[in-house]
Amino acid sequence: MIRYSVYLYPYLPETVEIDQIETNPISRGQQPNRLLEPIGKWLIWYATQVGLRYFSLGESEALIFLVSLNSAVDYYRDIIEMEYMGATNIAPGEDGYVFKFSRDNAATFTRRHESQWGIPTPVDS
Repeated sequence: MIRYSVYLYPYLPETVEIDQIETNPISRGQQPNRLLEPIGKWLIWYATQVGLRYFSLGESEALIFLVSLNSAVDYYRDIIEMEYMGATNIAPGEDGYVFKFSRDNAATFTRRHESQWGIPTPVDS
């Protein structure tokens, strides 16, 4: 099971926040540190597509925000290559770490992801 949401960042109306990319611990089986590869990348790719298509921010302005738990900081920083912004409090006693994509970084991620995994084809239902 994957829990995922994308919504407009409340204080910046032309910014997308990716919230809760995680796997359900019950579905992890014998792999306690499993990441969402490549599904998580596709979800981030989709959020960047929404931001790039519908928002007209400057090239260096924050387009995508993501809050991570400590266990995934290396993934977002080193694999996804998001810019680390700093620590935040997610809930009482739960620390989070904020990452962002500027418009330029989002476009770079999209090109890199598509070169590795291909360009998706929409399917009519």
